[in-house]
Amino acid sequence: MPTASINGGDLYYELHGDGGEPLVLVHGYTGDITDWRHQLPEFSKTHRVLIMDHRGHGRSQAPADRSSYSITQMADDVEALVALAGFERYHLLGHSMGGAIAQEIALGGPGRLLSLTLHDTSHRFDMGRSEIVRKFIEQRNRLAEERGMAAVVALPSLTPPPPHMTQERQAEMQVRLAAMSVDAYIGAWQGLDSWEGATERARHIAAPTMVIYGELDAKPLIDAALYLAAEIPGAVLEVVPEAAHAPQYERPEIFNAALRRHLDRNAGGAAK
Repeated sequence: MPTASINGGDLYYELHGDGGEPLVLVHGYTGDITDWRHQLPEFSKTHRVLIMDHRGHGRSQAPADRSSYSITQMADDVEALVALAGFERYHLLGHSMGGAIAQEIALGGPGRLLSLTLHDTSHRFDMGRSEIVRKFIEQRNRLAEERGMAAVVALPSLTPPPPHMTQERQAEMQVRLAAMSVDAYIGAWQGLDSWEGATERARHIAAPTMVIYGELDAKPLIDAALYLAAEIPGAVLEVVPEAAHAPQYERPEIFNAALRRHLDRNAGGAAK
């Protein structure tokens, strides 16, 4: 298994594809590299694709220090893996929490990105939540502390499963959540919740950007997608019908077609 010692911990990563421009796919909170199962066969034909498990996720090491799961720290992790892979300029896609990480990277080194894709994400994650959602988050974190991750998995979801999410995938997600460390689960959430955001900085993102989201995603995330598309100069907006928070998995053909258009438009680093 390919692992690299990055910023004091061992991170699991994979490289796919033999040629073409680099493409880096960054998963979200509680996710792992399997989130890109339906993208790898398509894009490894034309790109060199780098995927990784964030610290505390999947097969990567989980630090006990919960403060180490900040968005800026995980952005540093991604950039270190990009350097290890030998990528100079590359296409970057971030999903949900990965979108926050991608925004930090885009703002910190705009000249390195051939393109940016912000996928079901937000310019901030401490945005107004309903009282129901706030109490649910408090409950799940308390359960994790007191009874472990199995208790979190057993919590009923606030929403029904999306129409195109298979039972097999739902079961797989529960297994990986149960295997996550409590420190990573709470630390990564705290890192996301305390991220300063890009509300006032999004307009400074210079990379050619596509904002994409599922039409059935949570309203605050849809509102955030619309905000990012309006604020980022020249951003292209795509909506995946009948998909919620993970259209790359729920409706991969539509998602992949939109991503392919974006990558082709910006091949070589020049928008067409």
